[in-house]
Amino acid sequence: MKAKAATLAILLAGGCAHGGGSGAGEIYSYVRSNRDGSEAETIHVCRPRPGYVEVTKMRERCTNAAFVTAATENGETVRLTGGRLRPGAKHEDFAEMAYREGRIDARLTAAQSELRQSVAVPDRPWHLYDFDFASFAASPPPAALTGSDFSFGVALVWLGEDPADFLRYLGRADARFVREERREGRRTLRYQLGGPAFAGDLGGPLWLDPEEGFVVAAELGRPNHSEYRDFKLRLTGIGHGAAEWKRLLKAHFEGCGSPP
Repeated sequence: MKAKAATLAILLAGGCAHGGGSGAGEIYSYVRSNRDGSEAETIHVCRPRPGYVEVTKMRERCTNAAFVTAATENGETVRLTGGRLRPGAKHEDFAEMAYREGRIDARLTAAQSELRQSVAVPDRPWHLYDFDFASFAASPPPAALTGSDFSFGVALVWLGEDPADFLRYLGRADARFVREERREGRRTLRYQLGGPAFAGDLGGPLWLDPEEGFVVAAELGRPNHSEYRDFKLRLTGIGHGAAEWKRLLKAHFEGCGSPP
C-alpha cells in the first residue's frame, strides 16, 4: 500500500525490541516490484513479538512513505490501522480495519471525507494481499512450518475509479507444497499458490522460511496495487532490535527539510 493510498494498519506500542517468542525482534527487509523488477519499492517488516508487526514502505528518501501495522489472533488479522511515516520515526494515521464474526469493516479518510466499507470473509484464516504477506511474519500458517498444504482467504484494498469501492474479497488461496529449495541464499519451502483468488495465470511460486514461516520470496501474476502489472517480493536482509528499527524509520526523512 502506498502512502498516498489507503494504508491500513494497527496502532499498538511498538519499537522492534525483543518481546519473547520465536523470531521476535527481527526486521525483515524486502523489495517489492513487478516481476521484471520495475516499480521497485522497499519494505521493512518489524516483528517485536508474535502476533504483531510494524511495516514501512518507501521509495526515494524524502518522499511519502507508508507506516502500517497489524495484530493477529489465532492465525489471522483482527485489527489494522495506518497511514504515513513522518520525520523523527513518528507516524500519522488515516485508516483502520477490523475483523469480527466473518466480516471486515474498514474506514478510510481521504480528501477530507470518510469512506466506510464492509465485506464478508467466508474463508479462514484470511490475509490482506496488499499487506505483502507481512501478516505471515506476525502469525505464520502452522502447516507452512511442516511442509504441508494450506489455504487462506484473501482480501484486497484496491483504489480504482470509484473511491467508495476500495475493499474487495478475492476468495480462497490454496498453497500446495512443491519441495525444499534454496532461494535468496536461504533454505526455503517452495509452494505453488493457486485457488480461486489466484486462478489461471494469477498464481505462482511462494517461498517460505521453514523455521519462522515468514515469506522469503514470491512471484505471482496478480498485482496488489493498481500501478502494478503483477507481483514480485524478495527478501534482501534481516536486522534486529529497536535501535535498528528506529534508525530505519528516522533515516527516510533525515536532512530533507520540510516533509511532503
